[in-house]
Amino acid sequence: MTDDGAGNRRVPKRFQKLKFNPLRDVLPIVAVIVGVFLAVRAVAGLAGGGDPLLIYVGSGLAVLGVAVFFINRWQRRRGL
Repeated sequence: MTDDGAGNRRVPKRFQKLKFNPLRDVLPIVAVIVGVFLAVRAVAGLAGGGDPLLIYVGSGLAVLGVAVFFINRWQRRRGL
């Protein structure tokens, strides 16, 4: 009898676990912090004649960071 090589098979790439990647794991948190900082700074600066566009940019960056954080958690759970 011959061995069919069942023990030598590699796990398919889609089932492998994600390794630590600082850009993927830490950058969404940094984006949320920077976005909140920009939005709060813009709100405080509006009284002095600041640009209201920074409120939208900061809020958008914070929302994008939260969304990417949850997408990364979902991918890690699935093993993508």
